Amino acid sequence: MRVLQLGKFYDPYVGGMETVLKEICESLADQVQFQVVVANTGWRTEHESRRVPVTRVASLGKLFSCSIAPSFPLWARKFEADLIHVHLPNPLAELSALIASRDIPVVAQFHSDVVRQRKLLRLYGPFLDAFYRRANCIVVPTPRHIEISSFVSKYREKCRVVPFGVPLERFKLNARDRKKVDSMRDGMPSVLCVGRLVSYKGVEVLIRALESVKARLRIIGVGPLEESLKGLARQRGLEDRIEFLGQVSDEELVRYYHACDVFVLPSISNAEMFGVVQLEAMACGKPVISTDLPTGVPWVNQHGKTGFVVTPGRSDELAQAINLLLSDRERREEMGAAGRLRVEQHFTSTRMAEAMLEVYEEMLEEPCRAGVRARPARAEEAVAVTAKSV
Repeated sequence: MRVLQLGKFYDPYVGGMETVLKEICESLADQVQFQVVVANTGWRTEHESRRVPVTRVASLGKLFSCSIAPSFPLWARKFEADLIHVHLPNPLAELSALIASRDIPVVAQFHSDVVRQRKLLRLYGPFLDAFYRRANCIVVPTPRHIEISSFVSKYREKCRVVPFGVPLERFKLNARDRKKVDSMRDGMPSVLCVGRLVSYKGVEVLIRALESVKARLRIIGVGPLEESLKGLARQRGLEDRIEFLGQVSDEELVRYYHACDVFVLPSISNAEMFGVVQLEAMACGKPVISTDLPTGVPWVNQHGKTGFVVTPGRSDELAQAINLLLSDRERREEMGAAGRLRVEQHFTSTRMAEAMLEVYEEMLEEPCRAGVRARPARAEEAVAVTAKSV
């Protein structure tokens, strides 16, 4: 089976879409012959011969979060494929699939709607509709994604739910790591936040919440708001309790997860569609505090079981939830254990890959290749077996 993966970027580029793309490819590399085509970060096309071959197409930069890589569709056409897997939103990848042979099934993996550039939907909307009509299957990470997207909801009969997953072995600590984790603890409670420093992540809300919390806040990530957030920390007199750690290695990230007492994802807009970092913290046995967005975020973190879900943008509620967990070690441990179990049962990269392979095999059946569904698809059947009882 030859599958052409069309994404935005690829490892070592850090991002939610990139993490999912890498995990699918790495997990299925022994069963599927992949070719990955993504944009490069410079004006040069590069080919990498690795376990999963990658072509990074020359790019002039970005416009409205989309890479300007004119030859992307041309490179995508160079590779023979039995199936095309598109990670979107990504106009270049969607165009590449639209101009491909109609005999090739297309799997569309929905990561997010266009949220920050909604004015562009007047132009992009009809194009996106055409792509969804062309797609044989639309993969979403939670049932909520079907309802929240005005585009996906129109094609619910094509939807399959395949939750995102993480590799559990990555989050284990050896004896050396445990010593380093112990050295990172200084007796003060520790709160951790991981993500790009952009407006929708709500890091400003978390910093304001820290005024009412006696704890250390560690922030991992980079982005355009870094200096303004540091300025806010100074303005509020919190600079001695807030560490901006920038980008860290995978090994360091795992140590910081294990060293924290509480993990917080304070996102304030629907641009946060899932929050893979929640899974990473849960895999390390940590309770999670996230926000009650209409996306998949609270579907992952179950309020009162694996952590708390608070109102987006409310620093007072966030502070109250943090204090509640920091004051109750037994509750932290119970929620952390429940989160770890939830990841083991539903959100591993192995489970995600197995479910995706089933989607590939279904799409390659003859009825699907002819554009006819192989089985009925009522709305309630849009949720795949992998999502049942999650």
